[in-house]
Amino acid sequence: MRVYEILKEYQIQPRHLEKIGKVYKVFSGNNVFALKETEVTKGRNLFSIYPFLYHKGFYRFVPLYPAKNGQYMILRDQKLYYLMPWLGSESRPVETNHARKMFRELARLHLLTSQEMEMDQTNIEDHFERTSGQWNKEMQYLDSWIEQCEQKWYMSPFEWEFVQYYHEFQKAYEYALRTLKIWKDTMLESKKIRTVLLHGKVSLDHFVFDDKGYGYFINFDESRIGSSYQDLLPFLSNTLSTYPMNGEDCMEWLNIYMKHYPLKETELLLMKSYLAHPGFMIRLLNRYQTRVAPNHELKYTKKIQQAYWKLKNIENIIMKLEMQTES
Repeated sequence: MRVYEILKEYQIQPRHLEKIGKVYKVFSGNNVFALKETEVTKGRNLFSIYPFLYHKGFYRFVPLYPAKNGQYMILRDQKLYYLMPWLGSESRPVETNHARKMFRELARLHLLTSQEMEMDQTNIEDHFERTSGQWNKEMQYLDSWIEQCEQKWYMSPFEWEFVQYYHEFQKAYEYALRTLKIWKDTMLESKKIRTVLLHGKVSLDHFVFDDKGYGYFINFDESRIGSSYQDLLPFLSNTLSTYPMNGEDCMEWLNIYMKHYPLKETELLLMKSYLAHPGFMIRLLNRYQTRVAPNHELKYTKKIQQAYWKLKNIENIIMKLEMQTES
């Protein structure tokens, strides 16, 4: 078995293995390790990311163990493997406190790796034109859908739900475009942006705890330089994809983050614009049109209801952010 061959490179004799996704939980003597498999293209980033984090003074990540040849990665069949101590759910606090600690450390990661740079007028306008152009096309697609639905004598349950929600999604697009325009105008005045080292895949599963309760990031495989919202939005989007919620937890997490890494006006504008953009609805409409699954009508009618709940959850967060900005 390939895993046993790889562990020999670390001089580890496993007595038991558990495969959890792309991670092997390795039991050897009184020690427990995590052996992670990743793509070569992603794993190469780790050679520069870990030294960079050390240099910047950020240490809240699980370290890698060197193999007996001194290398930190083992290449086998176009896959890279690396070994870490196992820190798992045994030490994990309740979820809300878990997220608080994660957002605080995410803010520290961004703060310590932040760099300010100039963004010229051409790039600002290009980003605005490209993004707003795409969003306007999506709005036209929604318009074509509503026209088709309203021309029918009998609408399917999915189409009937879409008609009920259409204006709500339209308003979300209008807000996203309006906020993006304000971002462009504000950026043309300052022409400054901040880049940070992104974790790349922020998740409660990728923030683990030791037996003292200290939290550490794992899985930097998709880490890269980018804008802070690129770490925040995927996590928020996934969290808000649920039943209607008041959003207090999400706002608390964002406020913890912004306390330790205050967002500039342009950064907050761009985050609100992208958060409000309901592109998930376009993807749902496309999947509905190419549906082949059994009971597809029932399945997709439930999905569009869930998309509406997500929209309202996002709207709630946007309203709270707007109120904070005004106060």
